[in-house]
Amino acid sequence: MQKQTKSLLLAISILIVALFPTPAHATGCTPEKQLASSNIKQLHVEVINAASGQTLFSKNEQQPARSASVMKVLTAAVALDVLGPDYRITTSVMVSPTEPGKIYLVGAGDITLSRMPGNITSYYAKAPKLDSMTKQIAAWAKASSVSISAVSVDSSLFGGDKEWHPTWSKLGLTSGYMAAVSALQIDAARLTSTRYPNSWLAQRTATPVKQAGELFVASLNKQGIASGLKATIAKAPSNSFVIASVQSRPVSELIANMLRVSDNSLAEALGRVASIKYGLDGSMASLNTLYKKVLKARGLDVSQISIVDGSGLSKLNQVPAALINDLLVLVNQGVGDYEALEAGLPVSGQSGSLKSRFATGSKVDTKGKVFAKTGYIRSGYSLAGFLIAKDGTELIFTVYNLADRANANHRLAMDNLVYRFYQCGASLSN
Repeated sequence: MQKQTKSLLLAISILIVALFPTPAHATGCTPEKQLASSNIKQLHVEVINAASGQTLFSKNEQQPARSASVMKVLTAAVALDVLGPDYRITTSVMVSPTEPGKIYLVGAGDITLSRMPGNITSYYAKAPKLDSMTKQIAAWAKASSVSISAVSVDSSLFGGDKEWHPTWSKLGLTSGYMAAVSALQIDAARLTSTRYPNSWLAQRTATPVKQAGELFVASLNKQGIASGLKATIAKAPSNSFVIASVQSRPVSELIANMLRVSDNSLAEALGRVASIKYGLDGSMASLNTLYKKVLKARGLDVSQISIVDGSGLSKLNQVPAALINDLLVLVNQGVGDYEALEAGLPVSGQSGSLKSRFATGSKVDTKGKVFAKTGYIRSGYSLAGFLIAKDGTELIFTVYNLADRANANHRLAMDNLVYRFYQCGASLSN
């Protein structure tokens, strides 16, 4: 749908240009005024004419730098290449034939698994429910004449119970934009109100696996089983078999959600699941190898990148703006399953993290014409995607505006620069 919208905008823009052509005496169009802003700091940028492949404007584009959440564009590409758009993550409950009364909830990386009752919408649309799984367990226990005597949760798939990079701010927990990475989470470790259990709070738990165990037992108790039991953290025996399972939404939908609202937990989960599928160990340390191998297979130059996480939260990530643009060129060409990546990008004035940007005041004419992933960490802003310029030219762009301590003025200066790209179109030049 987004590709169709972009194509329609291009057609309309081309018609307008044909009816009202640029004067023959028009010369190059530069962003000199925007670059002179005191709020343009450490700039990394590249702008490409999508039709011709010509680089129109660039600065420090080959130098690796922290990408912030633009990293999620790479994560989406890696997940699509390794998993495919239709892949679903299966969360299972298992038992050993020698101890059928002991059940294990085994995490596989689906952080969208939800505590919400069947008639209540989950935080993630159409997410699988714990209650669906525990109903299956109750039916199995009855049919097998088994009494549940012990409950455990297994989050060992990624190599540990939880993972938190030291460069991540703990504000992620209190502000609710990040949780520790674990293979088993419920509603991405979000908390709900004690008084109103179906209402979300703006916090995440610091102990997602422990929380999963408590919520699993609560769901079992709804089925009249596991009364009085408490969940322990333990690995399912190697001879275990599945007695219940649920599946996530397809990867294409998870990617769209991740990109649209810049969901950090989804990004980390998709990176780890792709790592496991690729044959690595699912750890944070595996991501650098994973991303380099997968992106190199697409013909991209990965010699300068260093991947610390899948979300872009770490200031230690190093990705040249030119690499992001090179990937976006492949997206624009319809390579592989990258259409799902493009479909998930926020749209100026319409959706996601661009809903309130490039849509009002002096920038009102770019409403619906910027399709891009936003990025922010405490030391910089970034933006990367596609732009239908005033003259009808489709531009592919990546820009980082980095600073020791970034603030809203740095974002505005970056947006002003991108708006200048819109004004210049094919005439843009250094």
